[in-house]
Amino acid sequence: MQVTQSVSFLDSIVADLREAYRADSRPWIVGFSGGKDSTMVTQLIYYMLARMEPLERHKPIYVLGSDTRVESPAIAARIRKELDLIAASAERDDLPITTQVVFPKLNDTFWVNLIGRGYPSPTIHFRWCTDRLKIRPISDFITRVVSRCGAVIVVLGARRDESSSRAQTMRAREIEDQRFRPHSDLPNAWVYTPIEHLTSNEVWLYLLQAPSPWGGDNRGLITLYKQAAGGECPLVIDTSTPSCGHSRFGCWTCTVVENDRSMEALVDLGEDHLGPLLEFRDYLKRMRDVPGARQDRRRNGRRAYSREGELMRGTGPFTHETRRELLLRLLSAQRGSGHVLIEGDELAAIQHVWSREEDNPQPVDAVGRIWAQVYKEAAMPHESNIQENYFSEEEALLSSVCQRHGVSFEMMRRLRELEEEFGHLRRRHGLPEEMRDVIRQALQQE
Repeated sequence: MQVTQSVSFLDSIVADLREAYRADSRPWIVGFSGGKDSTMVTQLIYYMLARMEPLERHKPIYVLGSDTRVESPAIAARIRKELDLIAASAERDDLPITTQVVFPKLNDTFWVNLIGRGYPSPTIHFRWCTDRLKIRPISDFITRVVSRCGAVIVVLGARRDESSSRAQTMRAREIEDQRFRPHSDLPNAWVYTPIEHLTSNEVWLYLLQAPSPWGGDNRGLITLYKQAAGGECPLVIDTSTPSCGHSRFGCWTCTVVENDRSMEALVDLGEDHLGPLLEFRDYLKRMRDVPGARQDRRRNGRRAYSREGELMRGTGPFTHETRRELLLRLLSAQRGSGHVLIEGDELAAIQHVWSREEDNPQPVDAVGRIWAQVYKEAAMPHESNIQENYFSEEEALLSSVCQRHGVSFEMMRRLRELEEEFGHLRRRHGLPEEMRDVIRQALQQE
């Protein structure tokens, strides 16, 4: 295959990539988020392998994409298309590259937690979605490769120039004279950031001069950035990875930012099919603080009090009335936009949660009625066997251990949810009391 000449500032990067690849037998996992930085890193690696003799390509490279199931439609489509092209081109060129897309477990998806369990829309202080939708699926994949190969290198397109917080995080974790740093959470996994010192302009300069080796559309990517006025949402591998900025590609449901300027820009440019998504996202953000939209008690049954001892109303999960309204509006947005926003297995899982809640179990056809109200038909999308996919590997193991020792699985899961909720806070005032309440309630129900 024909290989483009590299621009001058890339010589040291390409040399370091080649040396790093030849240094050991640890396979590489390349994070591919569909944006400019991950596209550049993946191209550099592809060209590097193409220059090598076949016998030198001694270890596999996994190009890993992450689909949260609430990705912005344009980015989700780009990731799928690019990964398909990479896989086909690598097979044609006999390169040891395979592609993989990971998804959150059904029990961890955004809609099952928000509409099913009533988790309030995420904020900067309670970003419950990041771990479930991004970190867990990627960590599970990395862990599987480590268990099979012993160790792994995770290659990312992170750059210090992206933001001051990103630069600070990368400086804090660097090891002098070492190209790899240990993964902050996963043993036997190391992180490699070969373009960390490049500027955004240098990344674009490369992508304009170096054609995609798999036939991808770099100029289309530039157009996508211009239209959305956005930045790249990084592949999140641990809690130290900064979240998306204020104008970015990422989850279209994101309520952590005040306004989704990327989506607004696309709608203003005539992408009318995205209008229902933007309207729903803004409604979801407002509902968090609407009086009466949330329960006074949290999922563990405990009421929240301020430090002054005053009852804090409306700080628990969304009420069943709110959840039904959210599902109705989501399905209406789905029908109006033409995009699949929620899958059949998620609808089945939501019904599974609703019908088994202790305080106010819903009728077994509650979700089906809402579907029929929107689509004027009773048949919902295919419902897969949710029991096979409902629990994550961690929860399945926890359930097995609880059964073996006669401990309430629901109690242990609620304790874990409490830890996750308080884990985002610097001060965990009230956590011991809430955990004692969960245990006390479980003992009373026995």
